Amino acid sequence: MVKNFLTLCANRDADGPSYVGSTFYRALSGNSIQGGAIGYPTGKSGTSSFENGAPFAPDNYDVRHSRAGLVSAVRANANGDVDSRFFVQTEDDAGWADGRYAAFGIVLDDGDDERGMDLVRRISRVEVKTPQNSPKEPITIVGCGVLAER
Repeated sequence: MVKNFLTLCANRDADGPSYVGSTFYRALSGNSIQGGAIGYPTGKSGTSSFENGAPFAPDNYDVRHSRAGLVSAVRANANGDVDSRFFVQTEDDAGWADGRYAAFGIVLDDGDDERGMDLVRRISRVEVKTPQNSPKEPITIVGCGVLAER
């Protein structure tokens, strides 16, 4: 899952599928934001970085959803396979996701209100259309990449 996410973050232009241009298609205040449905702005499906963009089995379900900022894979089908879609939890306790969704990352927070968890929480509070809780105005990923290790 990490390799898939990193590849989708690193890809640019014609290099393959990328999160650039995808949207946050669901905002659940007090819960999470969902995004990364490459090629599907409504979140109906997604595209992995693997052959033909096919869904794949997640690595594990061992990480507990016990802190805000955890990034987890959204299930692509009834088998539990995943693709490009992910959610970021906005609260510390999301025990409902334990054993059901595979967490694989965390949002870095540096105190800048234009990024990190402040931005995640702002997205979670946007005005939405029901019943899908889709943002009334599109929230599009305009750039992404991979940070170098320190």
